[in-house]
Amino acid sequence: MKIGIVSFGDGRKRVADDLAEDTMGFEAKIAGWLENEGHEVVRYNQVVYNYAGAREAAELFENNGCDIVVFNFCVWSYPDFSVQCAQGLTCPILQIGNINPAYPGWVAFFCSAGSLDEVGIPYGRALGDIDDPAVADQVRKFLKEHSPERRAHGYDAAEALYGMRFGEFDGPSMGMYTGHTDASQWLSQLGVHIAHRSQLTLFQEARRIADERVEAGLAWLEDVAKEIQYDGDALTPGMEGTLARQVRWYLAMKDFCRDEGIDFCGLTGQLDMTEYEDGCTADLPEALLNDTADWEDDHKDPIITATECDCNGALTMQLLHLISGDPVLFADLRHYHADLDVYDLCNSGQHAPWLAARSDDYRENWQHVTLTPASRFYFIGGGASVHFFAKPAEMVTFARITRYKGIFRCHMFTGSFIELPREQEAELGAQTSPEWPHAYARYNCSYEDFAAQFACNHIHAAIGDHLGALQAACEALDIETIVMS
Repeated sequence: MKIGIVSFGDGRKRVADDLAEDTMGFEAKIAGWLENEGHEVVRYNQVVYNYAGAREAAELFENNGCDIVVFNFCVWSYPDFSVQCAQGLTCPILQIGNINPAYPGWVAFFCSAGSLDEVGIPYGRALGDIDDPAVADQVRKFLKEHSPERRAHGYDAAEALYGMRFGEFDGPSMGMYTGHTDASQWLSQLGVHIAHRSQLTLFQEARRIADERVEAGLAWLEDVAKEIQYDGDALTPGMEGTLARQVRWYLAMKDFCRDEGIDFCGLTGQLDMTEYEDGCTADLPEALLNDTADWEDDHKDPIITATECDCNGALTMQLLHLISGDPVLFADLRHYHADLDVYDLCNSGQHAPWLAARSDDYRENWQHVTLTPASRFYFIGGGASVHFFAKPAEMVTFARITRYKGIFRCHMFTGSFIELPREQEAELGAQTSPEWPHAYARYNCSYEDFAAQFACNHIHAAIGDHLGALQAACEALDIETIVMS
């Protein structure tokens, strides 16, 4: 990459001149490290001590097409100069605060950070000597995450989101403010139109689905699923059974999204469809919508669907889907096994079967899936839950968009899906909801930090490291990013 570097100094020229040799020595050290890492370095080669230098440095980096610019702090500097320089840049900024206790370089580092926050300019931080392996790793991580390719991918995702239609089938259920949305805010800030329709429409359309399509769906599920655990109560076979209701419900949603141009959606499910004997749980419809195949399409694009009509959850999932190209996890933060440092992420039907094996062949995925009777305790209408354990993954990006006082923000971090002995997985699953799908996860952030910062009951995940692209997408959409790993 092409990386610019600029050093800031005292606004009194005489002081800046006296400290110039010391200041440029720290800059040269960082520049040398960057060159040893294989990057092309563009140096301003002067200490910025006034507004003219700040503007000139920004112009130099822009004219040279720098991918990232490093702000170097090792002595006291006036923070307005770093802000003015930042205002002239269109690339990411990384602040490095060197260890130089004879002069208040850290004071400048933190004051500049706060000043950039004040005006809403994003940046990264690395505090310490570049010779420190931990500091060097922080810098490498920032450079990797903010590479031009990843940022372009994120910008493309934000652009693709613009003009999409979100299907809001009723609204967030059971009092979940974290799923609430403002249709005007979505349209003005994200470019997404919210198309609202009652679940009553879907209920009526489901009754009109042709029998042969339902029969085909039942036969397909019997063929591809590992097992269907009919119990004669919650989960019943045949065209009048609860599984058939779910198939009808799925086809009605699939047809509606196609006919109305719905790109992604949220479905209330509870309580409207689950509290009545002639209803059903939406577990299977939601899983199929989020998946990559059904009996009518061996290969289909997922229709990202959030249960409980969690609109902000659907937004998070859609961004991750646009970036990764894959189905995206929707899960409850159900439990943390402290002795194992393992999070149990589950939700009644929201895990796409693709997550069971992550194969392009849907049969490989579905051979791990058991359709289990839904809990009558929660779902009077009955139907199937979609049970499996997510395939392990070395790198996973976790994220969640919420609002703080009406302003969008996105918590994000990396982690992994882990595999335990199957008996242990079943034992842990039985402590929560054994009939539901489970993803066992570890996070690349501490439990204490997660507990203190994360602000939602739902969490979402895409396979791979997408932090850089997701940050770029959020920046393009004016969503604050909170990186926790």
